[in-house]
Amino acid sequence: MSAQEYYRISPPDPRIMDREPKSRNRVTESLLYHDLARENDNFPHKPRSGLVSRLGKFSIAVLVLSFFVVFGCLAFLTFLWAADTDNYAWREIVVSGWVTRSVTISALALRWATAAQAVTCTSMLASVLLEVYAVPLSKAAAVSILRADNTGPWVLLKSMRLQWHRGSLPIAIMALLTTFTTLALQFTSTALLSQVGTAYIPVPVSIADTFYGTDPDGVGFGSQISEIHSYLDTTPKAYPAFAEWVANTTLPGIAPQYEQFAPVTAPGLRDTGTVMRAFLPINNTDDRNRLVEYHGIGTVVDMRVVCMRPTLHDVQFSMGSGYRVTGRGDINTTLRPLGVFYSEDEGPQQKSGNLSMTFDCGFAAAISKNYSVANGWPISLCSMNFDREQKGILSVMESKIADLDFNSRSFLLVNATRREGLTDLDDSDLWEHWTVTSNDTEPESDIHASLQFTLCMTAFEAQELEIDATRPPLIIPEAAPTWNALTGSYETRDVQRQLGAGNSSASASERGIFDLAPRRWLFTDRPMFVSLTGGSFSTTWAMDRVSGDIYPGMINDALYSIFAQMAKATRDPALALQGFFTILFGSTYYDRMVMFDSAAPSFQVSMVEVIRPLGWTAYIVVVGVVVSHLVLVLLTIIVFFSSGKLSRMGNSWVAVSQILGPGTEEWIRSVDMVDDKTVEKWLKYQGMDRTLVRVEDVGGRVQLVRKTK
Repeated sequence: MSAQEYYRISPPDPRIMDREPKSRNRVTESLLYHDLARENDNFPHKPRSGLVSRLGKFSIAVLVLSFFVVFGCLAFLTFLWAADTDNYAWREIVVSGWVTRSVTISALALRWATAAQAVTCTSMLASVLLEVYAVPLSKAAAVSILRADNTGPWVLLKSMRLQWHRGSLPIAIMALLTTFTTLALQFTSTALLSQVGTAYIPVPVSIADTFYGTDPDGVGFGSQISEIHSYLDTTPKAYPAFAEWVANTTLPGIAPQYEQFAPVTAPGLRDTGTVMRAFLPINNTDDRNRLVEYHGIGTVVDMRVVCMRPTLHDVQFSMGSGYRVTGRGDINTTLRPLGVFYSEDEGPQQKSGNLSMTFDCGFAAAISKNYSVANGWPISLCSMNFDREQKGILSVMESKIADLDFNSRSFLLVNATRREGLTDLDDSDLWEHWTVTSNDTEPESDIHASLQFTLCMTAFEAQELEIDATRPPLIIPEAAPTWNALTGSYETRDVQRQLGAGNSSASASERGIFDLAPRRWLFTDRPMFVSLTGGSFSTTWAMDRVSGDIYPGMINDALYSIFAQMAKATRDPALALQGFFTILFGSTYYDRMVMFDSAAPSFQVSMVEVIRPLGWTAYIVVVGVVVSHLVLVLLTIIVFFSSGKLSRMGNSWVAVSQILGPGTEEWIRSVDMVDDKTVEKWLKYQGMDRTLVRVEDVGGRVQLVRKTK
């Protein structure tokens, strides 16, 4: 023969074998041997050689099914990593806590599928190695059996060790790479879970009954109507985030939509403009911190405040019962804000413009030059007294002056300091400046004080409305004052920022509040008595206790510190007064929430802590290894399809039969009780340890032949 030749090997040398090999003439041939011999002619020596018969139905099923499993796992993992909260299915998986389990199960299926592919590929590589290339004679049996049964490509590497000849290196490389990808994919779960952790995602929920207010006709309203608790001497439990909408025009006097009044800064006048603030019916602080959207009924308050420089007459300073200042004030007609009204207690609406008011205010005066550094301005607040007329500014919730009921209140702000402790005062044109001397003491003990006055009007009106409040999907803790032990005062900057002090361009999210969507604010069906509504009951009723004098020592220190420090920081008493009442109304609202008995559906979106994928690195690495593995599998199939024509995957008899031949049958029969190492020693003794063999079809019989080239 030309390209190959038969060879014979003498029976093993007794000096090498562990025991005397059996002599052939002493082996009793079994009955099974004779029976099979008689039936030998019935065996199909020329079976079909198609891909199905060569690869086997089971192996084909494993390959097809494993490809589906691998692609399914990759698709699902991609979905877990790439989807977001807009996807309902992804959100359900994440919120229900199934991410970790889903990744683990997917990784397990991926490992099983790729391991099954690796086993089938090992059989195909062993077939190609035996048919196309060659193996050392001592490895022929092991490699042949791998075609029928193996646990992976590492077994092929172990069997061959370093005895690959140069021509078979491509098979060695493919086996090595397949081993690497298969073993690497065993750590899929570990790799993927390393980038799965806790995070917050916005989760929507519909609530059938959200209690938003008190029914004026209910039992709770009737029992509480006479119980007007003062929140001035109570430290606020929280400084709740509210929703805010501000007039979107800066043109003075222009109200383009939603009946709004634009903010105004003019000589002697500060107008916050229309500022609508809504309190959300969510009592728990953590729930409010995590809330990013609220769509339902809330209590909206018109928080517009206007402060003007008054013209004062008959100012008197006395100390008989504490520091007090009395007098009468008028407002210059050129400083009158938009929406100001005058109405007599009896009779038709007046247009005369009489805004004369009297005041009798108690106050405290700073006696230290450093007072305002830590404590803000020594500012005092008192209510104005009207003679016959009701005066104020109209809320955008009102279409006309209410004949019977309105909530507009006016206050006089007094910024006072003793002359010996002259402190930082506002020198702007918003204040009327007076230097007064007490008129009820002995001349030698006269007290001299520097006073500043500004008159502020409010448009505080409240009603329960359908609102849409939103903010970015972040967890924003609510602000709170902190105590500064070094200065012995409260630090209120965070609360001031929430209330709108500081950077005027700060967004709602930077302030920790919600954006309130604009809508029509007018009462659709105005009640005769606005104060007897749920919206007023839960917010603006707090003003009923702001009838006395407010100055240091008369109200809660934290509440006063916010008011005084905000006035000094902004030099805008309108903004400070707006912030002061926002806190007061918020305290009232959330304190009375337990009494709410009116409910309506709401839609809310809150940040929920979940376990979810956090990074892409591990996913990319896993996908890269899987793709490389699949490429190796496809390449192995292509090589096998083009070369492996004699093997039958998964068939052990074929694997055994094909290593038998005229030159090997006798000595194979003689090593039935010998280990592989002994056989290798014997072959080395015979000088055949480097003999390369492969399987070929010789005269219709597939058997081992020597590779000659």
